[in-house]
Amino acid sequence: MSWFTASDISWIAVILSTVAGFVVGAAWYHERVLGRVWRHLVGLTEQDLRDASPARFVATGVVLFGTALVLNVLMVELSVLSVGGGALFGAFIALVFRVGNHIIHHGFELRPPALTIVNGVHDVVALAAAGAVIGAFV
Repeated sequence: MSWFTASDISWIAVILSTVAGFVVGAAWYHERVLGRVWRHLVGLTEQDLRDASPARFVATGVVLFGTALVLNVLMVELSVLSVGGGALFGAFIALVFRVGNHIIHHGFELRPPALTIVNGVHDVVALAAAGAVIGAFV
């Protein structure tokens, strides 16, 4: 593919933006922030979360890493080369792709609209943070 080369990837930015995604998620879904609200909306208890497989964190890491990798490639190819531009681009990508998917899937799953808002705004903030980190390095 002529539009992409491995030299376009800032591996440190990809790793740090993956970490940023975990940090945003840990803060967003913390019990003192939106964790209780989110658990109520999805019907989980604290014990359900304690009993959940650690594999879910591994899967989250893989998805965050892949997202950061693609975001890095897109930002380089589109010349989004600043912290502010990266934050806006990440937020835009999240709004179009991630929030759009939440709206579609939560709608068909008859999930509460509040859950779509909690998850969707999280995704916008997380990808904005990822884009800002990448923008600082590319």
